[in-house]
Amino acid sequence: MNATGEPVLAITAGMHASASTWVFNVAREVVAEAVGGVHACHLLHPDDLARERAQGARHIVAKTHGWDSLAADARAWRARVIVSVRDPRDAIVSVMQRFGEPFDRALGGIAQDCRAAAACAEAGFAVLRYEDRFFEQPASVRLLARHLGLDVSEAAAERIFAAYTTDAVRALAAGVADLPAARVAGHGAARFDRLTQITHGHIGDTRTGKWHDVLARDQQMLAGMVLRPVLARFGYA
Repeated sequence: MNATGEPVLAITAGMHASASTWVFNVAREVVAEAVGGVHACHLLHPDDLARERAQGARHIVAKTHGWDSLAADARAWRARVIVSVRDPRDAIVSVMQRFGEPFDRALGGIAQDCRAAAACAEAGFAVLRYEDRFFEQPASVRLLARHLGLDVSEAAAERIFAAYTTDAVRALAAGVADLPAARVAGHGAARFDRLTQITHGHIGDTRTGKWHDVLARDQQMLAGMVLRPVLARFGYA
């Protein structure tokens, strides 16, 4: 439970393709289990939080990417932030393969994600590394709960983990079009479930190091140059 009794504001801020949606959904389930009703949303800008709060929700779990001022904003709001990171070169490849993005656009988007993630890490917020395969480990649910200052039972943690295994998410992603109309937004490959933020065809091959095989040599060199600070910051040099 929430030991302080204060409203919960949790923000999951990962790089695209870093299992950030897993973190968001597990955080959402943990908060719901620990304190009851929770309002889940996607934030693109600081002003979006005021809009969500205006709906009267006491506890909020939000998902975001590439929000430059998040570290400072979160401190001001006393929010708990959990960052998920991945070798950004693998993240670029995943975005290219799953969403058909050209290299230059994928690089620009992931670079923005990286700047926000690095700022949050420097501010002391929790960081989960994709390469540690946290999304495959049941213990990660209770670890994430501790990062949020909450507690859930072992039985609840097991139930939450089972709901978001790779196979379970693939099944949900494949069935997004069959969900009730009110839960579905977007279209084509960008169709997604409003509740879980899971997209059609959500999970790629989860392979680490695939950038070596997929990116051309000049693309590898450009990505390494643009992303050099974050590669060093998160141990991907």
